[in-house]
Amino acid sequence: MEEIAKKFMDVFSGLERAHGIYEITGHKTTAKGIKKDGRGRTLQEPLTLDLWENHLKGETSIGVIPLKDDETCKWGCIDVDEYPIDTSKLLDVIKEMDLPLVPCMTKSGGVHLFLFTKQPIPAIKIQSKLEEIAASLGRTGDEIFPKQYEWSKQIPKEKQTGNWLNMPYFAGEDTTRFALKSDGEAANIEEFFKIAEEKSVTEAQLDKYLPVKKTRKKQIPKGNTIWDEAPPCLVHMKLNGIPEGMRNNALLNYGVLLRKVYPEGEEWKDKLQDINKTVCTKALSHSELNTIIQSLEKNEYRYQCSKPPLVDFCQSGICVTRRHGIDASERDPKFGGLRKYLTDPPLWHLDVDGRTIVLDTKQLHNFSMFQQRCMEVLNQCPPDVKKSDWVAKLNALLQDVQEVDVPSDMTKQGLLQEAIYEFCRLSESSSKLSIASKGVYRYEEDGAKQWWFTGRDVVLFIQEFKRMRTVKEAEVFTELKEMGASNISKYIDKSIGNKKIWVLDINEFAEEISPLEFKNIEEGKAWE
Repeated sequence: MEEIAKKFMDVFSGLERAHGIYEITGHKTTAKGIKKDGRGRTLQEPLTLDLWENHLKGETSIGVIPLKDDETCKWGCIDVDEYPIDTSKLLDVIKEMDLPLVPCMTKSGGVHLFLFTKQPIPAIKIQSKLEEIAASLGRTGDEIFPKQYEWSKQIPKEKQTGNWLNMPYFAGEDTTRFALKSDGEAANIEEFFKIAEEKSVTEAQLDKYLPVKKTRKKQIPKGNTIWDEAPPCLVHMKLNGIPEGMRNNALLNYGVLLRKVYPEGEEWKDKLQDINKTVCTKALSHSELNTIIQSLEKNEYRYQCSKPPLVDFCQSGICVTRRHGIDASERDPKFGGLRKYLTDPPLWHLDVDGRTIVLDTKQLHNFSMFQQRCMEVLNQCPPDVKKSDWVAKLNALLQDVQEVDVPSDMTKQGLLQEAIYEFCRLSESSSKLSIASKGVYRYEEDGAKQWWFTGRDVVLFIQEFKRMRTVKEAEVFTELKEMGASNISKYIDKSIGNKKIWVLDINEFAEEISPLEFKNIEEGKAWE
């Protein structure tokens, strides 16, 4: 088992300082069918050999983040999220196009199309090549891993995690997450390793790879400026045909292209008729095509990038560079993964065009504020969208959000506990009178070890010295109760008499906490 686990760690080498775990809890209905549902969490802990062994034993399902600290990857994946899926048809296409992909069944009943490389290469190369392959398959809407190709410059790298992907062969040979051989049969673990090695590519091979159907003899002549500068989606359909039932939408967009190429005269109409005859398996009737032409004459259409069939073959990053492609101002951002860091309040990491933007909940919910963050981080302003469309997009992202556990000191509760202990350690004194001067009395009698202090003083310490000015008294007192403190009346001395104070037991954990060192601290007045 150990040797097999080592092989998997090598094949799926990724980020070492964090990983994901997933627990299936039921099923949910999506636009693409019924899929298994569960809860995924990201742990900022090393992915160890033991965890891989537990995965192969069927104990804990793990996920690996492909993006390494040096912004390289050794593997990537197209997540074919379709239920149920015709695997035989998918295998035929992979073979026909000679794609260097290893298909594996997923926990949800879809397929992961893995791309393996012989050595780590820049993540942006793997991401862009997989986007190109997905477009050639008509699967632009499927998720691409890695979802980000660089770490955000907004926060320290060590506090970030990328999106992870569930690993195959959960429960070893007794699994539903197996690789598929070319004949559609399940591959055992050793067969999987062999297939992965045979399909793996070098960086040079990946750079040269062009996902074009080899069975098609039709090629666009070199130097044909119309198609050299046209949107990749329209070029793809010219070579491979228009999907069934999409002729009207496709020809409308070919009309948009031709009006850009031939802004004067009637030549664009003749060219559109030629495309109707040569690209469509069955040409539209004269009246149907004439309706499209009339509509194009009356209205100034833009490319309908978000609608089929264009969306299925979209490569917006290439499209914006072409003379007759979309304008940068028209380009919708490509969203990757959404991660929710469980701070209080939570922080959200959203991947936009392969880069990570850090947002609070207001910035994520409000599209105008999201645009501002894109301007600050990406130097671009996404085009306006309807509020309802943005809410729909957010709900889609939230369906697959990955929750990231954070250390307790990154939560509000953890920060408050740390501040309370720091107040006690910095201000403790052996004199009861210290309570009257913002101090803390350390009481030790009959085996008891306690800190005595006033509620006013600990609140002022947190608000003023710790600069947590928004913290309310009720929050501090609630946290004191959670820590086991009691609010009681105690006799101090003759000059003070009875005083309402908080009494907190000094446990081993509290003793171990070492507050920051401060110079010139007087006993009982440590934080003034």
